[in-house]
Amino acid sequence: MFSGVLVPILLLVGVGYVAGRFLHLDPRPIARLAFWTFSPALIFESLRMASLSWEEMGTVAVFVSAHYLGMFLLSLPLGKLLFKGDRDAQAVASLVLTFGNCGNLGFPLLLFALGDKGLEVGAVFLAVNTVYLATLGVAIAAGDLGHPVESMKAILRVPWLYAVAAALVARELPGFPLWLSRVTGTLRDGAIPLLLLLLGLQLSRTRPRAVLSGALVLAVGRLFLASGLAWGLAILSGIRGTLRDALILEGSVPSAVNSFLLASEFRRRPDLAAAALFFSTLFSAGTLWLTLLGLFLGR
Repeated sequence: MFSGVLVPILLLVGVGYVAGRFLHLDPRPIARLAFWTFSPALIFESLRMASLSWEEMGTVAVFVSAHYLGMFLLSLPLGKLLFKGDRDAQAVASLVLTFGNCGNLGFPLLLFALGDKGLEVGAVFLAVNTVYLATLGVAIAAGDLGHPVESMKAILRVPWLYAVAAALVARELPGFPLWLSRVTGTLRDGAIPLLLLLLGLQLSRTRPRAVLSGALVLAVGRLFLASGLAWGLAILSGIRGTLRDALILEGSVPSAVNSFLLASEFRRRPDLAAAALFFSTLFSAGTLWLTLLGLFLGR
């Protein structure tokens, strides 16, 4: 798992870091390009091509809702404790603790660990994750949790919900145009490497001493709190088999790249978000191995 999944991810981040250091590239315009084109295409194509069942969707939706809302509630006191008076950093804490990398990392992890059945669960998980990112995530990043009207305006300006709606409509149509599928498919194929390179670019512009301690705590908190909550929810709900294993794995992944995109789009300490994302991805090599071992022993 380490060499097949995590090493390529870390190498792509490293390429972006080196490019940022030597070419002095500004990650802001690239982040906006990814936010408005590549990321929506990844969501659209993943959902359009997935085989979703209503029974699975209901089970996964309940699990994701409980997991994400639980992590969000845990993030509030932790963010205030770590970053007193810094509302931008507190928003980043909620983003990186709540949302996991269930697509970029979760999909290959599920495929290698559980096969096609795991991917089916992952597709549903990604759909529900996208809805929460485009609602709760945008509200956190925009700072409008206490202002429903302003929060809704910010949500409607984000492309992810439209990508989900378009994918669900496209699945019901008798045929999807080949020329259009080639466009969206090409954008999807380029999304993951671009997002990882973008992460490296942002890391090249961070000041490690300014964000190191906070980022490390957030990274460790994301991995252990999220995994513990996923195991607890799976045990309490009585879910069995591949569905249980897939949900636990998706709930145990490191912080989401899209959390960094939101922090960058709304200018909420993207340096802290990038560092927390990097460390959580790096440390997940060990925590995900432990998760896989626990799933294997629990069968």
